[in-house]
Amino acid sequence: MTTPSLNPVHSEKGIALIAVLLLLGVLAGLTTGLALSGQTEVSMASNEMYYAGARAAAEAGLNRATEQILLDTTTELLGAGAVPVIGNGPHNLDAAGTYTYRFEIVDDDDPAVYDPDLTEDQWTLMGENGLADSNINQRMILRAIGTGPRNTEIIVSRILTSVAIPDLPTTTVSDPAILINGDLYMHGNNKILGAEGNVHANGDLTKDGASGEVSGDVTATGTLTANDNFEVGGTMAGGMPSINVPNIQAADYFGLADWVLTETGTIESASTPGVSCTSGCPSGWTFESGSWSATGSMPTSATYYVKGDVTMKGVGKSELTGLSLIAEGSITLSGNSQFKPENTSQIQFVANGDLSMGVDADVEAINVDGQILVREQLKIHGNATFQGRVMAQDIDGDDNVWDAVNNPNGRRGTNVLDTNELDGTITVTYEGSLGDIVTEIPGGPPTYNNNVLGWLEQ
Repeated sequence: MTTPSLNPVHSEKGIALIAVLLLLGVLAGLTTGLALSGQTEVSMASNEMYYAGARAAAEAGLNRATEQILLDTTTELLGAGAVPVIGNGPHNLDAAGTYTYRFEIVDDDDPAVYDPDLTEDQWTLMGENGLADSNINQRMILRAIGTGPRNTEIIVSRILTSVAIPDLPTTTVSDPAILINGDLYMHGNNKILGAEGNVHANGDLTKDGASGEVSGDVTATGTLTANDNFEVGGTMAGGMPSINVPNIQAADYFGLADWVLTETGTIESASTPGVSCTSGCPSGWTFESGSWSATGSMPTSATYYVKGDVTMKGVGKSELTGLSLIAEGSITLSGNSQFKPENTSQIQFVANGDLSMGVDADVEAINVDGQILVREQLKIHGNATFQGRVMAQDIDGDDNVWDAVNNPNGRRGTNVLDTNELDGTITVTYEGSLGDIVTEIPGGPPTYNNNVLGWLEQ
């Protein structure tokens, strides 16, 4: 019988290998854990870096947008929904475009910026209604969204207030003796006198030549240039507001006329247009080549509506003579003439074209303020005198040619002048009895007072 060996060495064979393998497994696990932990730490560090970069982009963008908003006074921020000048982006923070920022401007109760939505009570406390397009409390939110790698996105916000300041219409009241809707040249010894002896040009005003005198103001909407010996009793300044010059057209004053001097050379009663006068007709008129004229002998005292040009020389010498002209063409006056308005509206002359009071003219409304209204340009020169108010609309002659269909209120006659001038030793006296000229200056777009309040993390 064989007895088995009880050698202990043989019973522990392979234990060391198993132990080594177990140890290697533990070490491998530890190594793997350390590696995974290291990767997590690296990833967390990268994420922190991306977060910091995205936040820096958002804050940089917010500061840039704030600067533009505070400088701007013309943009309705909520209506435009964009940052002035730079827009909403996206904009790059760095040259490579790794980090960017963009903007949103929304109402402070826009449901899109709240999660969860605010309640009705919360809207009420804000003074709002929960509607994105209805800004009741004048507050908005400027959102700057910074982005980085791996879809990193950070939103920082600031609260804005924007108060609209309306540019309301204004009204000015004035009563000048001379009103030109354009440039005015004053040469020689001009005298504009009386209680309302004011002169205004809605363009530039130039006074040169001999000394002159104005009892009131001399103003221009454009540039005012005057020599040193120009005596002005009131304000003398350029850059002043415009004064309204009405649309001047002869047809508006047809109702004042007694007689019509037609374009065909006939005379009609204004009460029966189209019927030529056959008896009791006014005397003193001559018609030739489409123009009416009176020389020497004074025409019958009346208010005449002339469908063309009219010239008068050396007529109306009696200060009791009432004669008014309303012409669809130009009016030229010369010689020693003296008139006063014939109608109760105090209209002395109306011209769809130009009005020239010639070298020796002495046209004067005695003891009453009359009106001279000119659609194109005006020239008063020589030794002319006039009591009342003179207005010229200053329409360019090339744009004012009569056309029955396209321009029925244009000039039916000759273009005489290209500039508005007061020249020579003239005197215009105005006492202010014709009433003020009211000028409505319409309001412009509103301006905005923008302010930036505290930060808002979202």
